[in-house]
Amino acid sequence: MATMIANRSEPSLDGRFPASPAGLHPSPEDQPAPPAGGLRLDSGASRILIVDDDPAVLELVSKMAARLGYHPTVAEDGVDALYYLTRNRYDLVLTDYEMPFIDGYQLADQIKERHFGTRVIVMTGSCDPDVLDMLDGCGIVDGVLLKPFNLNTLKEKIERVSPSYPGKWGA
Repeated sequence: MATMIANRSEPSLDGRFPASPAGLHPSPEDQPAPPAGGLRLDSGASRILIVDDDPAVLELVSKMAARLGYHPTVAEDGVDALYYLTRNRYDLVLTDYEMPFIDGYQLADQIKERHFGTRVIVMTGSCDPDVLDMLDGCGIVDGVLLKPFNLNTLKEKIERVSPSYPGKWGA
């Protein structure tokens, strides 16, 4: 467990956290376009950043969040997530636990230090009791969501960590 906390990196010269290989940071063009003729979201809906290194999980959870009335943005890893967090305000971050560069715990720690009020739910497929106990008791993570989960489970978890559900977190 100590290695999860001790692997923090320092900011790179360009201010991004942490230093990473070139080309990992997304551009606005990398984000999916809103569905044509699809779901129309309220402009006051909450923004959710979804972070996972599995493209299929990103697509599925993004669709689930949109169906619940949120504005989802996706990031392929913790480095991308930190980049997006410098560009926009997010009410909630749903992050995978096991990712390259920065794991979900480290990402949650950085979010809590730099983005006051942003809630963090860590998604994990790990049933290791030590990992689950650490995430539940760390005081950094607002919730833990075990994979696989369905739309109702996601909705219930968001409701538990949100100050005012649905979709209006004081934006």
